[in-house]
Amino acid sequence: MFHGGALRASLTKEYGLTIDALRELPAREAADLVVWIPAGAALWRAVGGPAAWSDETRALMDVEFQIRVLDWRMRGGKGKRPQPIKPPVYAHERRRADTKQARKAERFMRGQN
Repeated sequence: MFHGGALRASLTKEYGLTIDALRELPAREAADLVVWIPAGAALWRAVGGPAAWSDETRALMDVEFQIRVLDWRMRGGKGKRPQPIKPPVYAHERRRADTKQARKAERFMRGQN
């Protein structure tokens, strides 16, 4: 199961449940519990994407971005305009990029022989 450890940790922290206890619930109820695990929980950090950040983290990232924009403006708007920090990439995108990089490295190493 993908992200099994993160799901276990999130279920325990948020609801005091184990995966076995979750399996005993009706499917719709179990799905609701998993879907409503709060943003920033271990499960969403493992999955990646916007839900990986808690509301507090998202707010801090916005404040940090606004400070960088203010600094940029105070310096006359010279250089590239600051961009907001993006949330972590989704795990499947990270795996795809890692696989692509590993294939490139393998081709490079074959060419070195």
